[in-house]
Amino acid sequence: MLTAGGVPGVTFVPGRVVAEAGQESRNWTIVHFVDSNAKAMGVRPTLHGRRKQQTRGEIIRAAFELFGQHGYEDVSMDSVAEAAGVSRATLFNYFPQKELILREIAAARVAKLKAILEEFAASGKKARYDDIVELMVRLTVENARISGGSKKLLMETIFRQASQGVLLVARAEAVEALAASVGRFVRGKKRVRRVAETAFAIYMATMLEWLMRESAPQKWLVETMRERLLVLREGVA
Repeated sequence: MLTAGGVPGVTFVPGRVVAEAGQESRNWTIVHFVDSNAKAMGVRPTLHGRRKQQTRGEIIRAAFELFGQHGYEDVSMDSVAEAAGVSRATLFNYFPQKELILREIAAARVAKLKAILEEFAASGKKARYDDIVELMVRLTVENARISGGSKKLLMETIFRQASQGVLLVARAEAVEALAASVGRFVRGKKRVRRVAETAFAIYMATMLEWLMRESAPQKWLVETMRERLLVLREGVA
């Protein structure tokens, strides 16, 4: 989930090495997002801005890797700084608290959902509920890849956001993004909202169930997600 308000964030996909600028960074995909207002105005990030995004992305990549290997509680900020190749002062300039790194990781997924939906809207294709389902399944596959062997970390990230109320903000953004797409083929503002809220609830519940099922493979997650979201189609038609 990406940060609220278009703050740059990153997504991670273990095992693939693809970056927005085509640059390789160890074994992680790092995708940078620019402020939505600047993007809408056609403003390109300055060199300084790109360097800051790169530094932020490297810090988050290093932290996520360490959290997955050693557990969130056992990783110090000094360890993160060393792994990211930055000074302690630089690290604290970007993230004064370790908790904020987890918040950035969690927030990145919401922005990715918004980006996927916006990409679909820009394509000009006629919207159908099945298309929305496949877009959410696409995000589900990314989440599964992100978790890799660290289901516990991803689940901890989600629950920490929930306990701090951050997840409610992320949920609101996701529902708004879904409603904008659902509104293209469902009539009635209230009904559009309910469909978007229900779809996101199914998405979150299925993700959490998969995270809690330690032995459940990615195939179970993808198939179950698609089946459950398609059940909602009957109420949309």
